[in-house]
Amino acid sequence: MNKDELIQALARDPIYGCYTRPGLELVAWPEIQPRARYIVFADLDNMHGLNDEFGYTEVDRRIRQALTARTTDAFSCGRWYSGDEIIWILTDDPGRPAIDPQGFISRMTETFAEVGLSAMFAAVPVTSPDLNENIKPAMDNVQAQKKNRKV
Repeated sequence: MNKDELIQALARDPIYGCYTRPGLELVAWPEIQPRARYIVFADLDNMHGLNDEFGYTEVDRRIRQALTARTTDAFSCGRWYSGDEIIWILTDDPGRPAIDPQGFISRMTETFAEVGLSAMFAAVPVTSPDLNENIKPAMDNVQAQKKNRKV
């Protein structure tokens, strides 16, 4: 395996079938950053409880099924911090309909529900050439939603 093949292999998460965080940062983002318009951040609900109830293999299968069901809706999808935090980068691309981040969130909510999962979502516009700076407001929004839900 040459260097480029190794980088590509390490950029993909074999369990979820999406990018790893380094894959998003080092492979996907440099390529799509000029076309990136929105970041969607999701934090899956009750991951530990689901793993206890169904087992890791089954929960991983459900997540992979949900993430791969919507591959045409977003250019890039990847795990962010852990297995329960996912981001999508929505891009402007020729021949595709205009970006609708709330519509995307609605479709992902439905897709997750079809496989017995749920998540909290937030979408923010891309405002920086730095991927991490774009993700932080979406992540903070989801964390605020979770905090408000607990109160």
